[in-house]
Amino acid sequence: MQTRGLLVTLLVVACLLQAGHLLHKSFRVPHYKPRASIRDLTWGDINFIHTTDTHGWYSGHLNQKIYKGNWGDFVSFTTKLRALAHENNQDLLLIDSGDRHDGNGFSDVTTPNGLYSTPVFLKQNYDLLTIGNHELYVWENSLQEYDLVVNHFPDKYVSSNVEIRINDTFVPFGNKFKFFSTPVTNTSILSFGFLFDFQRNNDKTKVTPLKEVINQSWFKQTLQKYAEETDLIVIVTHVPITHDWPELWELHQVLRKTYRNTPIQYFGGHSHIRDFVVFDDNATGIQSGRFCETVGWTSVNFRGESLREKFSRSYIDFNTDSFAHHVNCSDVKCFETSKGKEISKLITDIRDKLGLDDPIGQVTRNNYYVDYVPLDNQKNIYHFLTHEVLHILEYPQDSKDERIIIINTGSVRYDLYKGPYTIDSQYIVSPFENDWTSISLPKKVALKIAAVLNNDGYIASSADSIDNSKLLPPHHRYNSHSRLSKRRQQVLELSDDLEIERKAKLTKGYVTIDDFGNDGDDTVHKPVIQFPVSNVVESVQLSNDNETTVDVVFYEFIRPNILWALKQLEYKEEVEPKFYSRKYLGLLLNDYVRDHKV
Repeated sequence: MQTRGLLVTLLVVACLLQAGHLLHKSFRVPHYKPRASIRDLTWGDINFIHTTDTHGWYSGHLNQKIYKGNWGDFVSFTTKLRALAHENNQDLLLIDSGDRHDGNGFSDVTTPNGLYSTPVFLKQNYDLLTIGNHELYVWENSLQEYDLVVNHFPDKYVSSNVEIRINDTFVPFGNKFKFFSTPVTNTSILSFGFLFDFQRNNDKTKVTPLKEVINQSWFKQTLQKYAEETDLIVIVTHVPITHDWPELWELHQVLRKTYRNTPIQYFGGHSHIRDFVVFDDNATGIQSGRFCETVGWTSVNFRGESLREKFSRSYIDFNTDSFAHHVNCSDVKCFETSKGKEISKLITDIRDKLGLDDPIGQVTRNNYYVDYVPLDNQKNIYHFLTHEVLHILEYPQDSKDERIIIINTGSVRYDLYKGPYTIDSQYIVSPFENDWTSISLPKKVALKIAAVLNNDGYIASSADSIDNSKLLPPHHRYNSHSRLSKRRQQVLELSDDLEIERKAKLTKGYVTIDDFGNDGDDTVHKPVIQFPVSNVVESVQLSNDNETTVDVVFYEFIRPNILWALKQLEYKEEVEPKFYSRKYLGLLLNDYVRDHKV
């Protein structure tokens, strides 16, 4: 009964949104004027627009002009782009790779999560979608995804390895595969959808590892059934597109046993990066960033001979000028559609209804970055949190006066920019509502825990190893420090090649280096360099006395990592973590900004 009640609530909200009952004033984002020319898209027979890891950022980035396009602008853009494709006898397909929750107040401030953001997402006319891990952490989000998103796209939602329990029976989360023909070129496409080997899903859902699915009889039979008819294989996944991640490469080997020369286009997600990978002479994969910063573009040309003639890729900045340029418009009014403007207006009214722009305080001192400056820089957000914000966490009764607070760097999702600090800001920086837990330890042991968690060597040396890289932000976890350093050096060398006077006119942004080179970003940027971050950071709040026992305070989420570290330190005493506080990081940040000059 609770399940059906939730469904009714969600459907009522969706109907209200569709009817426009929440609309009461218009909204238009400021026009962003890029300082550099925009690279044109390369069209093919089949063209794709790709989004992934949107995490509720449908309002756009209100404090960053470069990504200030909203979901209404995106709908207008794709509507005009599809019309252009059809005029030229080409197909345009829209793809989404999941993770639509957890990262923005627009999606996260409601109960259940996604109450308003999900119906807004549904206003885009996608052709293929799949599920992300953030749709599976809690049952309410999984149910919402199944009842709203899958039902809205009944023939387009593809998930080959995720199931949901309905009426005590596990059923596929959408379709296990899709075979269809495109509307313009009549290209026959066989499509599958996969989630990476995710193990923290709620117990009413089931994820079968990809490596198991590709050996199951239904999968092999499907490949054989359509072998003679398929012109193109499209794999929609929430799996990192990288040479270092094995799952898609294992899938590729299986596909090539049946489809030796058929073109294959992979779509990936989860690691929050722009990337493009060559699998072989007839197969490529694209990943399109995060947080509505990027619209991915890739095309397949069946008449091409070389790899670059067969496939193309571009990473489109999520702003109105990029959108206007790619549909041959000179200004915003030219590319806007009535539907897009209605969605933009709707977004503003929902924000007003939810109070997302109600001020809590003001950020005036600095922009605080996750990785644009080193960890020890005062403009680094982890430095700000560990040296200032975490100090205001109240001490519970019977706790130690001395403590060390440890947070995993992945608990911080985004930068904190100058300007008004609002309810939305809290969810943007750190949306996770985790309890604090503590254990009492000898000071000499407590001071070693963070170092152990940040030492990758411990992972390989322990018999009961644990992957501490999961503590990192996604875009760092799936890029090793060595790979990041190599790419950072490549970006710096590329930056040095730019003429000084030209470089001075560029806006800061992504400079992506992938398997096709460095010309994929649609807008030429002054490079923003990513510095490495550690798995955890700590706020050491100790006095100069010789007290030997201190509290180690940490999120309940990282309890297994803390206990593992104690094993590596050969600490023999039994420890039982106890509750410390429910004032999670986002709430602490609210209090600090309200009461201090930031």
